[in-house]
Amino acid sequence: MGRLHACAKSLCIVVFILTMPSLFSQQTGTGNEVIRHIPQSDSALVALIDSLEREHYLKAERVFNEEMAEGWMPAGFVSVQLGRLINYNHYEGFKPGVGLRTNAFLSELFSTGGFYSRSLRSEDNNYGAFFRLYLEASRSSYLDLAFQKDLNATGTFYFLEGVEPFSDEVFKMFATESVDLTRKYSIAVTQQLSASLKGELSWNHANLSPRKLYPFLTDSTNLGDLQGNEAGLRLKWHTKKETATTIWTNVFFGQGNKTVPYEYIRLETQAEISVPLSAVWTTDVRMTAAIIRGDLQASHLYSAFGTRSRLIGIESRYSFATMSPSEFAASSFAILYLRASLQTGKDKPYGFRPLIIFSSSGGVGNLSPAFDEIAKTFEKGYFESGIYFAELIRHEFVSCGLSLHYRYGPYAMQRTIDNLAIKLGILIKTKSKN
Repeated sequence: MGRLHACAKSLCIVVFILTMPSLFSQQTGTGNEVIRHIPQSDSALVALIDSLEREHYLKAERVFNEEMAEGWMPAGFVSVQLGRLINYNHYEGFKPGVGLRTNAFLSELFSTGGFYSRSLRSEDNNYGAFFRLYLEASRSSYLDLAFQKDLNATGTFYFLEGVEPFSDEVFKMFATESVDLTRKYSIAVTQQLSASLKGELSWNHANLSPRKLYPFLTDSTNLGDLQGNEAGLRLKWHTKKETATTIWTNVFFGQGNKTVPYEYIRLETQAEISVPLSAVWTTDVRMTAAIIRGDLQASHLYSAFGTRSRLIGIESRYSFATMSPSEFAASSFAILYLRASLQTGKDKPYGFRPLIIFSSSGGVGNLSPAFDEIAKTFEKGYFESGIYFAELIRHEFVSCGLSLHYRYGPYAMQRTIDNLAIKLGILIKTKSKN
């Protein structure tokens, strides 16, 4: 019996050796031939695993694009706010910090997070927290609850998705010299009303404390703390046609407490159009206008127009490059920005191909009678022109350039050098959210 068992074992080994070449040749054939030898139950499992891998990859790509479009870098189930890592302005100095929020990998239903930063020069601690509840599966409609204690630039306002996170327009904050300490609680509902129209309803309660005398004031007017409520509506209409057009509108109503009473209504609007004239020429036009009326305090005036803190600075589109920060204020204003871009070396895939941008800007502002004697405005018209040699140096998606801007007209300075602004340009090319 033992001999019979040994013979059978030897026969099996011989058969295995003889069939090895045919098995090997089948395994090195096409993928279908390999799958043919997988049992049906195992084949279904492999297909399921492959489907789950594809779904995970597509979700990871979607989450990455969505987060980056808003200025956040995904890292697992949390995202890091890139704009909070390194910041700077002339009042606070360097402002390192971190902003974190959960993303769709943790939950498709909500996101929560916060931020902390330290103002090294002014020695301020800034922090905040928020919670976002998505109202639709598409995540285009959501409810926001937020709190923040932070230093914000004086006399500024924001449109709904008005500035792309990687646009050089964000460098405007580097020139800030006048800030207000703001403690604010807010609630907002954002809704995608149609394919082209998005809206936001909001309410906030804020305490505002000016940190220094505003540069546009002509005397040492006492700037007191303000406390009050504000409710508003923000709208954004955008087309994705060849001639891209975007229109923003804000309407806000504010009211103070009994200690420092105030009441106002403000209306802000902005229109932007980009027209490709040819394969190498593109024209961009932006018109911004605003008005605030009521029983106002100096902190309510618009003043964030200029970015010339020094002779040399950082290029920031759609601002007055030769005007000092908060040099002028206005209770109503209108500004026109014109930019014509020439892409050189269009037919060359590599090499030196600078982008040359010609720009001109002009605006006019007015003050309500209560501020005529104590504040400066630009009712005679403010004008400047410049040329920007962009993309002089390129490395993958980042490029650097140099621009020159000159101030002229009724508010020109006596010394020529005081009318000049030299800007170092940084462009980051990425996918637009729009």
